[in-house]
Amino acid sequence: MGFRKIIIGDIHGCILELQELILKLDLLPNDQLFFLGDLIDKGPDSLGVVQFIHELSKKQNVKLVLGNHEDKFLRYMHNRKFNKKALADMKVPADFEILGEHLTLQEIALLKQSYFNYFIKEDNLLLLHGGISGNCSLDFSINYQYSKHSTKEFKGLDLITRTRYIDANGIFVSIGMESDQINFWAEVYDGKFGKVIFGHNPFLNETPKLFNHAIGLDTGCVFGGWLSAVIITESNLDYLSVLAKNKYAKLK
Repeated sequence: MGFRKIIIGDIHGCILELQELILKLDLLPNDQLFFLGDLIDKGPDSLGVVQFIHELSKKQNVKLVLGNHEDKFLRYMHNRKFNKKALADMKVPADFEILGEHLTLQEIALLKQSYFNYFIKEDNLLLLHGGISGNCSLDFSINYQYSKHSTKEFKGLDLITRTRYIDANGIFVSIGMESDQINFWAEVYDGKFGKVIFGHNPFLNETPKLFNHAIGLDTGCVFGGWLSAVIITESNLDYLSVLAKNKYAKLK
């Protein structure tokens, strides 16, 4: 019997929904689990989510894709130890202080093993958290990893955790700078790097948002939506979602 590849969207501290989803998935020993980032922040129990996934990683093949919230948390941890001035300039969520005090070294190490992107060659699938700008020159056959590949050395790595909108020339556009001339990146992505499964942008639907060459897997659990998974077998691609038990944060 073949193994499943299971890709899970943004959790944002929604531990009860994650536990319910994992229960419904009825995991088998050979299943591979991919988490698309933003495990933490905004929701009720970021610490519990990281601890739960760390325990899960002892029994299952688990890979993490770096979300912008994990990226910020790891910068917070670095600044807390090495750069007090930069720490003072950061806007630090209360979650980060709790995580910083209670996560073990092993749990933090798991976050540091996250990938900026993960390419599944046999399925021509590219997993990442945010999106791809039109001028991106990264080689996505490489699975860039937080602990091994520097954003200073590999230009654009930081953007694939944050990209939502791009202008007519494909250039990254920051939130709040949108205009009539900008596009959501997945609407114009041509599939040249494979089909992309991504998180970051919430779509409050019970099923993931489908584009021509991409799948948006953040279905807004922390905003009262759903927590969703893509399940890939040798012959099929399915979806499974669980409804949020509460509305934990306001969608801006």
